[in-house]
Amino acid sequence: MSDTPLLEPEAFAETMATYLQDQEEVDVVAREGASLRLRVGESTIVVALDNFYRMYVEHPQHLAVVAETLLRALLVHHNARSITSFAELRERVYPMLKPISLLARVRERNLPMIVYRPFLADLIIAYVIDEPTSVAYINENHLERWQITEHELHAQALENLRRRTEDLGSYTLSGTGAQRLVIFQTRDGFDASRLLLPALLERWQGDMPGRLVIGIPNRDFLIIFSDADAAIFASIAHQIQRDAAERPYALTDQLFTLEHGQVREYVWE
Repeated sequence: MSDTPLLEPEAFAETMATYLQDQEEVDVVAREGASLRLRVGESTIVVALDNFYRMYVEHPQHLAVVAETLLRALLVHHNARSITSFAELRERVYPMLKPISLLARVRERNLPMIVYRPFLADLIIAYVIDEPTSVAYINENHLERWQITEHELHAQALENLRRRTEDLGSYTLSGTGAQRLVIFQTRDGFDASRLLLPALLERWQGDMPGRLVIGIPNRDFLIIFSDADAAIFASIAHQIQRDAAERPYALTDQLFTLEHGQVREYVWE
């Protein structure tokens, strides 16, 4: 067994970035914690390295082999993304909430503009192609190649997310009345984006006194709670503020509610 200390996840990601930067097929845009933002062909993708890090931890002596495996996986997925027919990948299209600052980064790097819709609280709805180890942002060039409209893309993405959420059925319920909590934390990359499914969320509206409140401090967390008990409400709201400031893939500390079946920003009274 090697005496070399194991790399921590972020150091591992930096090592993978260095390796990929030397490959002609891949351009490393940025490292984001233990993930990499890469440009492969026309696509900009975010690669979560969790699975590759686990491979490395199990066989640390084969770091180079893990890096080569990552490169092969990227190229296989890139070839799949060159599909010219939307019908071939429509089941893998999803919406993803992102900070509006993403648009500035896209422009700064001279990348094709992603397809997006403005949302609430300095967030946008972006659209991605879901892959086993990453997502690829859909840009305006894709729409032109596929000959579809943004409206068609949005409708399909929401339907896919609704179906995926219903199929998973994965959320946690705890407490009753003013203490009721509903938490989505599947870590499939779309937990916060489930805010875009008000018909799904409002099923708990009748279970809670007061107003229904929703928080999405980061990509992998959505919590539904009540404002009926001021102390409980304040405690959860402050935790959301901390998580939005400290957790990876941060989104917002703004709270949301449902009004007449629509998502609205929650206003503290």
